[in-house]
Amino acid sequence: MPKMIASTPPPVQVPPTPANGGRPPVRRWALMLFRTVVTCEAVLALGQAVLAGSFLSGHYAALDLHALNATATGLTAVAQTAAALLLWRPGGGPGWPALVSVALFGAEAGQIAMGYGRVLAVHVPLGAAIIACTLLMLVRAWRPAAAWTPSSRTEGAGRTEGSAAEEGSA
Repeated sequence: MPKMIASTPPPVQVPPTPANGGRPPVRRWALMLFRTVVTCEAVLALGQAVLAGSFLSGHYAALDLHALNATATGLTAVAQTAAALLLWRPGGGPGWPALVSVALFGAEAGQIAMGYGRVLAVHVPLGAAIIACTLLMLVRAWRPAAAWTPSSRTEGAGRTEGSAAEEGSA
């Protein structure tokens, strides 16, 4: 009987590791919820500046609207904190939005207290800082979804072209 040559099985193809290290991407629902709430917060914060300017221009009824909008802004900051926590834990996103949202809520609580106390030397610059932080958060929230992957912050960190780690894995 002729000798049968055993064929070797083809080598197992291991798919390359995705750029995000194999971790699942940020969940879309969590990202969209966060983006929606941050957008509402930014609109309300900008509205505060408009209402304050209107009051200073002589439209005294704008002060009542400014106070009402402050309450809405504070409540939205609570919702933003909740959305940021959902983005972080079940959503798989970074944790920094939750920390910034808590800090923003604290600043807004202080802002409301300074406004009702008529401490304008603190109220006005703190309001400008809150608007600046809120707009920065808005810009960061609307980055492309791929930028929200946990490893996108560290991708390529500590590696140089032709390093021993790359050569050993090739």
